[in-house]
Amino acid sequence: MKIVLFSRPQIAEAATEVQQLMQLIGHYGFDYAINQEFAQVVEQITGQSVDPAKIYTNSTGEQPDATLMLCCGGDGMLLEGIHRLSDRSIPVAAIILLLSIFNGLERMALDNLKSVDPDLSITPREGTTFRVEELPSALLDDLADVEQYSFILEQSALAQMGASRAVVQVRGVDEGYTSVVPVAKNILVGEFTTRAGEDDYVVAAHGVMQDLSSLRTTAIGESMQLYAINRTRISTLLPVGGYTRRELPIAGIYSIDEDNRSLVITSLKAAQSLFNYADRASAVEIRLREGASPLRLAEQLQAAVGEHFDVRTREERNSIYRLMALEKWGVFCIAVLVMIVASLSIVGTLVMVIIDKRDDISTLRTMGATPTLIRGIFSSEGRLMTLASLAIGVTLGVGLTLIQQLLGVVRLNTTTLMIDAYPVELQLVDVLLTIVAYITIAWFIIAITVRQTLKTTLYEKVL
Repeated sequence: MKIVLFSRPQIAEAATEVQQLMQLIGHYGFDYAINQEFAQVVEQITGQSVDPAKIYTNSTGEQPDATLMLCCGGDGMLLEGIHRLSDRSIPVAAIILLLSIFNGLERMALDNLKSVDPDLSITPREGTTFRVEELPSALLDDLADVEQYSFILEQSALAQMGASRAVVQVRGVDEGYTSVVPVAKNILVGEFTTRAGEDDYVVAAHGVMQDLSSLRTTAIGESMQLYAINRTRISTLLPVGGYTRRELPIAGIYSIDEDNRSLVITSLKAAQSLFNYADRASAVEIRLREGASPLRLAEQLQAAVGEHFDVRTREERNSIYRLMALEKWGVFCIAVLVMIVASLSIVGTLVMVIIDKRDDISTLRTMGATPTLIRGIFSSEGRLMTLASLAIGVTLGVGLTLIQQLLGVVRLNTTTLMIDAYPVELQLVDVLLTIVAYITIAWFIIAITVRQTLKTTLYEKVL
């Protein structure tokens, strides 16, 4: 165990207790540290010099877990002692880092989602599919805000490689699909190819290949069997005849997230053949031009396609986008609470300063200084302290974030993600919100602390 001692020089009237304390520490062989002001008193009382290595000033520095602090004095001494022991300032740097880490994780998650999630989608209001001619291409080509669109057909099927089987979601896509969603950038092995000439291919998710026990580079080029219910022919005598089978080579393996771990992408023609849905699709996915309003275009399309179709934005289809926005505000609120708790170090420092300056305060009052002037003096001191810690915190937080963002110092040991460094993203609005919250909280606490402590101190002085 290590014992940290803290007191003001005014403890000199308790000479017997100080002498007994130092004797006990020496008797039991405890390691200790003592503040500079108190060390002078101890040397005077005990007549023995204190090892300079055991003397600290404004901060104790890092201490072992089994550390006991003894504060000789009242509440103010306790708060000041805790401040020196912890050496904690307002956690501006930590909050900036926390928000930047969340931004990075949010950006990574959104990028992954957007890899398979278009800006707008058109789906049938009744049933799961519709005839392609019901949504003529001219309807979409005439809209200036539509950058690209793609017809898709998505149904469940059974995938098999060797003796391994897995239920998958087969998504058939046309040639414009990679221009609508950038799924091709998430390829781990191989390439994103669903059709070359008259040949069809599949691009499988990382999770599918895990389920099929074929997660290896040699899986590229191997065949995957896909089975789907044959809706045009049902045989009770030969169950195999109730299924449609397609055998397609694997062109690539991609990785996005857990929600899309069972997705297998192939050509639209292959999916229509597998599911016996000739000239049908289950959705139209749309990519908008830069700066276009999804909500406005969704209203236009809804009026154009009529009541038989639903037009929805990305946020309307997936609630995770709204949850992420709410979650970030939740993180910021928690960070503000941490900031409030950490702000108590200012309280301790100001209380100690005011208590030590009691005589000076009385002199100023005798000379005609108003309570407002005296409060202004100590409030200014507290504000200077907070502004100094603010500058240090912002510099540290922004600096560490930029180092990670640009250099990627903290690495990720994973092969399933398209990034190798822990994602962070510095946003100016987060820094500004942190600064505003810091100043608001700190100055409010300073005003209350100064007012109440001065009132108590002057009252005690009068008594």
